[in-house]
Amino acid sequence: MISKSFMALVISCLVGGVAVSQTHERESKKDVRSKLFKQVLADYSDIRECVEKEEGGTRTAEENMSVEEVDLNRDGVTEYQVELSGPCACGMVNCSIYVYRQTPAGYEAILEDAAGFGLQLLKTSTRGYTDLRVDARDSAAAQSQTIYKFDGTRYREASSTLVNPQTGESKPSSRRVQFKRGASSATVQGRVSLELSDTWIIGARAGQVMTVQLTAPGKVRFMLMTSRTTESLADNTRSWTGTLPETGDYLILVDTDAKAATYSLTISIK
Repeated sequence: MISKSFMALVISCLVGGVAVSQTHERESKKDVRSKLFKQVLADYSDIRECVEKEEGGTRTAEENMSVEEVDLNRDGVTEYQVELSGPCACGMVNCSIYVYRQTPAGYEAILEDAAGFGLQLLKTSTRGYTDLRVDARDSAAAQSQTIYKFDGTRYREASSTLVNPQTGESKPSSRRVQFKRGASSATVQGRVSLELSDTWIIGARAGQVMTVQLTAPGKVRFMLMTSRTTESLADNTRSWTGTLPETGDYLILVDTDAKAATYSLTISIK
C-alpha cells in the first residue's frame, strides 16, 4: 500500500517539474525577444542611435517592443512580427513593422520596409508564404493599404491603395509616368479630392531640366520632391522648371482643397 507521504512527494515532484518547464519556456521566449531586439538595432543603425539617446535608452525600448509569433509558410517553425514603439520607430501614428525568421546564423528580416498600425495575414499566399497587408494612416481623411508578397527571399511591396474610410473610394497610392519611345514629355490626367490626392513617379538623371505644368480649375496644386532624399523642389504651385539635383525617381503630389477636381499634368525632361 502506497503511503500518503509518498504520494505527496510524487505530486510535489510533478508540480515542481511543470513549474520548471514553464520557467524554461518563459526564459526561452525572453531570450528570443532579446535576440530579436539586438538584431533590429544591428540591422537599423539609425534606430539604434536614436533609442540610445531617448529617455530610458535601449532598456526601455526593448521593454516596449512587441513580438508576435506567426507561421507564415505553415512549416511549424515560428516567424516573428516585431514592432517598436516611440518616436524613433514611429511617425505621428505609423510605426515600423518587421518580420524576422530564424536561420542557422541567427535572425534575418524578411519584411523590413513596412510602416503602419497593423499587420494582417491574408488568405492568399505567394511562393509558399502568406501574403501580408499593412494598413497605415496617409492623411487626416485617408488610409493606405499595402500588400506585401514573398519573392522567394523576402517580402516585397506588390501594390498599395489609398482608401477613404468614410466613402470606400480608393485609388492607387502612386502611378509611374511613362514616356513614349523618343518622346521627351508626357501628359497624364487625374481626379483628386480633399481626402484623396494623387502621386506620380518619374525617373530622371541629375543635371536634366524638368518642367511640370498643371492645368486644372480651382485650387489644385502640386508638390515636387526627390524620392531618395525627400528634398522638396516645388510646393503649392501649378508650374515649375528646374535642373534636377540627383539621379533617381521624383515624386509629384497633386492635391486640392476642393471637394473634387480633375486636372491635366504635363511633364517634360530635357
